[in-house]
Amino acid sequence: MIVVEPADVREGLRDLAVASEGKTRRTFAVLGNLPGTREELMDVGRFLVRLDISVLVVVGDAGAVHAGAVLEGSWGEESRHVATESEAVALLRAELRDHDVVLVSGLPSVARALGAAP
Repeated sequence: MIVVEPADVREGLRDLAVASEGKTRRTFAVLGNLPGTREELMDVGRFLVRLDISVLVVVGDAGAVHAGAVLEGSWGEESRHVATESEAVALLRAELRDHDVVLVSGLPSVARALGAAP
């Protein structure tokens, strides 16, 4: 199991926002379980919305991140919570288009399924 700290995720989210090239590319943050209190995880969700990340996919027990995003103003298709990594892969395969930028954190099987470099 890979443990990723919320501070590391925040840094990755900042990089993801920059990779959008001024919002000319859609950005996807795919987050697995993170350590921290519910409030700390909700802060990650709020932070993600403030960065204007296009889509959040939260997998498993990281639902507090989704809750924080929703409370910050993300709703509908912008923030989704799925139970399993295979559900996340299916969702991403159906929605990703050329030139989208994806950050996968704490989910090595999802990253591999999407063809990410180690």
